[in-house]
Amino acid sequence: MPARARNVVVAAVAALAVLAGGAALPMGAGAQSVSVAQAQQKETELCGWMGVQVSPMTTPFAESLGMAEPYGAIFERPEPNSPAAAAHIEAGDVLTAINGSPLMRSSDFAGIISAIAPGTSVYLDTWRDRQAMQVTVILGSAPCRTSG
Repeated sequence: MPARARNVVVAAVAALAVLAGGAALPMGAGAQSVSVAQAQQKETELCGWMGVQVSPMTTPFAESLGMAEPYGAIFERPEPNSPAAAAHIEAGDVLTAINGSPLMRSSDFAGIISAIAPGTSVYLDTWRDRQAMQVTVILGSAPCRTSG
């Protein structure tokens, strides 16, 4: 069978498997169908969500805030009606720790938050107006993102 026709057959079998709940698959189609089913399950899972993006901390910005060391992440403007907005997080606030664990790289923020169950209270150590403060955020939910 030509490669293109084989791909069409595999795609059709995968689609049928999804419609049938993954039952009664022809030989050889199982591996393809399992990956489609797993992807669809992952899309329906819910992860923790705050509704705010972060930017990397820079040495000049940390110094301008009076911080002793440049670590953490800078909050961008929270989305309206998001958990971050409800917790009064402001653009320019600096996140230094999540649940007591220092946030060394801003790139770790999304993975840490999404790994926490929606509805969980999260304690954030932040820096605003040259003062350290703690903020509690009750996480909302969003579909989990898959890589690849």
